[in-house]
Amino acid sequence: MSHRTVLRLLGRRGTGVIMALSLLAGLVTTISATSAGAVTGACLPGQVSAVASVSSRPGGTTAQLVMTSRQFPHCLWAVPTGYQFLSASGATIGPVVYPVPHPLTTHWVALNYGFQVLARVTTMSGVNCSTQSAAKVRVSAPGQVSPLDVGLPSSIAVCVGGTTAWTSVVESRAVVPRCDTAQLSLSIGAPNGAAGTTYYPLRVRNSARVACSISGFALVRAWRTMKGNPLGPVARRVSLPGYGAAIRLAPGDSASALLGVSNVGNYPPRTCKPAAAVALSVSAASAHLIVPLSLQVCTKQASLSVRAWVPGLSGQV
Repeated sequence: MSHRTVLRLLGRRGTGVIMALSLLAGLVTTISATSAGAVTGACLPGQVSAVASVSSRPGGTTAQLVMTSRQFPHCLWAVPTGYQFLSASGATIGPVVYPVPHPLTTHWVALNYGFQVLARVTTMSGVNCSTQSAAKVRVSAPGQVSPLDVGLPSSIAVCVGGTTAWTSVVESRAVVPRCDTAQLSLSIGAPNGAAGTTYYPLRVRNSARVACSISGFALVRAWRTMKGNPLGPVARRVSLPGYGAAIRLAPGDSASALLGVSNVGNYPPRTCKPAAAVALSVSAASAHLIVPLSLQVCTKQASLSVRAWVPGLSGQV
């Protein structure tokens, strides 16, 4: 099938659905770098969250990078992507290394929201080579896209000279669809009060057998009855550094968001008009869940607040 035919199909039937199906079937769509901007934007560093881990074996150390896109509905990942070690001060260590095998010409792979790139950057260390200490890995795409610098949990020795100096990269891409209602179970942790506000960790757990992704903020609202009847405004979204990046939930994994319930006595009665709620509705991505919780809320102004999703159960980074 030609690229033009693929693009016509995307325009008619929805980029996210068609791309997800084509990726799962192994039909990766590639687009030339010159036409990439006309189709969709590149996967920008500011919209990609990255987590690094380090493992060692005799004669070598591997930095594994897991990069998750938060760009909706999709973005373009450049191939070949370069990887280079950096010192703690940001100085480059060794050459830029590309995944093996990699194509000779630049192209772009269109991947949908929630996709992940897993890169394993392995370097020889301590065997007939001179080393330098690396604290980061720089991920750079061809063209004008800014690099993404990923910090390592601990410094590693990178071989930069000698008879066995080498670094290699193995890269794979995986589509992680957004979590839906059938995959998630919702619970609320024990309350913790502070300065007139009680905080509850909202917890979602992937109870399915396949991974899914969640990001951003939950939409939270109080209900007058278990069957509906919204009570008051939706919870205010509180933006904080380090919160809201896309989270890949493997089967059994959990994410959480901190819900703040302000004491209605903090507000003037006329601007608050308090009322009793018996439940909360929580919407996250395509998941919509109801949980019973007795509380007092303002009906004329928002007395609820919510932070963005983070991994784990505490609702805090």
